[in-house]
Amino acid sequence: MGRGLHHDLCQQLDKSFEQGLCAVSTSASNGRKLIRALRAGHVISPAPQLYVRAEDWSILKPDQRHRSVVRSLAKLHPTWVFSHASAAIMHGLYVSYSLLDHVHVLTSRRANSPSNGIIERHKRAHIEWVVIEGVRVTPIARTAFDCLRTYDFRSSLAIADSTLRVLHQTNDQLVSTFGTFSRRFKNWQRAANIAVFADRRSESGGESVARAVMIEQGYLIPNLQVVVENTVDGGVYRADFCWQLGNHNRVLGELDGHEKYTNPLMTKGRDVVEVLTDERLRESRVSIYGDKILRFSYADVMNVRRFRSLLDAYGVPSGYAVPAVADPLDPMNRRAIRPF
Repeated sequence: MGRGLHHDLCQQLDKSFEQGLCAVSTSASNGRKLIRALRAGHVISPAPQLYVRAEDWSILKPDQRHRSVVRSLAKLHPTWVFSHASAAIMHGLYVSYSLLDHVHVLTSRRANSPSNGIIERHKRAHIEWVVIEGVRVTPIARTAFDCLRTYDFRSSLAIADSTLRVLHQTNDQLVSTFGTFSRRFKNWQRAANIAVFADRRSESGGESVARAVMIEQGYLIPNLQVVVENTVDGGVYRADFCWQLGNHNRVLGELDGHEKYTNPLMTKGRDVVEVLTDERLRESRVSIYGDKILRFSYADVMNVRRFRSLLDAYGVPSGYAVPAVADPLDPMNRRAIRPF
């Protein structure tokens, strides 16, 4: 039980948190208790009329926080339709944490409700939605379209890649779907141009961003999830990235992330030492082919100068034309994105 909180309020906060929700007022009396708890510093309010213990909120990742807020707001406002990054999160797409500072909601063109605080409203003549976890959100293809015409290249490519993974589509199919939307929408062409570079083989938002930076910097776009046979022990390995060099050798790129060492689905019951040992063994087996193994972190990717130095040191081909949509000088591409 939280110190200074009524027993019933503790139960309400605990139950809401267990359900992936924030607590909301259930009556005038309950609302006054929540407001007093807020003023006393026992709870925080991540959005209007939503309450949660600060210690509970602190253990959630930004994407989990955003889902909690969206689901809770949907209970307060059942007719709201969520869009852009908020819909993308509900669809399970790769969304940069930097896109989660606001909750995106659609309104009719006649509505007078302006954006305020955490709520960002977008007017639309015709609103379509699907229901996910009891929340009305824009359909996934429309969600991707709105995101790609709104956000920077790196964030957009991650969303496009994951859209293809969820839909089991090719980038050509996604471009074709965008063609069914009116070209009168602002930045329609931008969305279509980014979709051209989408690849459903990308297995994480970090991998997508790394590839986006490569494209921005004029490097050869790598092949993804390339299978490498283990001729010593049998079986196969997969490399996150692969560049074919002119001398018939290759550079195999591996993006290191915390999940590879902490996510049970990826560690398969192994501890960190076992995972690292297996990685070293894998690299020793792969080296039999003469391939270079380039390991880098998300922090390396975000430090473009260092990332370029790594790519150059391993001989990754460069000097390719940078598409206008990926030009780092484009004002839309200046967002400092945070990890996934």
